[in-house]
Amino acid sequence: MNRAVFEKLNYGLYVLGVAQDGKDYGCLISSFAQVTSGNPRKCTITVNKDNRTADALLAAGTVAVTMVAEGADKEVLKTFGYKSGRVADKFAGLEVKRDGNGNPYLPALGAAWVSLKVVEKVDIGNFYLFICDAVEGELMNDSRLLTMDEFLEKGKFAAPPTATVYRTMSDDEGWVCPICGFHYDKNEMPEGYLCPICRYPGEKFNKKTS
Repeated sequence: MNRAVFEKLNYGLYVLGVAQDGKDYGCLISSFAQVTSGNPRKCTITVNKDNRTADALLAAGTVAVTMVAEGADKEVLKTFGYKSGRVADKFAGLEVKRDGNGNPYLPALGAAWVSLKVVEKVDIGNFYLFICDAVEGELMNDSRLLTMDEFLEKGKFAAPPTATVYRTMSDDEGWVCPICGFHYDKNEMPEGYLCPICRYPGEKFNKKTS
């Protein structure tokens, strides 16, 4: 199969926010979707198991989703897409509001937000698929949503490891830091390489598997 067919797909970007044990965790994903229009509306999100946000969501069972607006600060988005919540407070210094469960969302980045309650979890290899009820949400402005193509600026840099859909990494390519979940997206690991997030030796990274 020619996997390049999937590069024709485009995605929105969404920041997950989970409050758990007095701390806030979040990551950038490309996999939020409404799947039914009933009451309550059913939605799905997919989260990489390597992410600390996945652990927080498993424990908390609720999450706030910021729907990222066109024109959102890309440096802030890169923090949520490339840094690990195991070593950094991604929400530090940002304007934060909270849903009814105390989960954080980001009014400066979003066009809208929605609060989800997990009703089912499906294990799909390196990821969890969470099936959720939408319990509350509001529009924040009339901006349209930022797309993955716009965020990546036509291939200027690689998709964030938290973005769920890897369009620039083949199934057997890359390495994963076992400490913070950072993905190194080349097939060969350079001698002396250190994780740019937690400084863990590259020689101890795990080879990515499909």
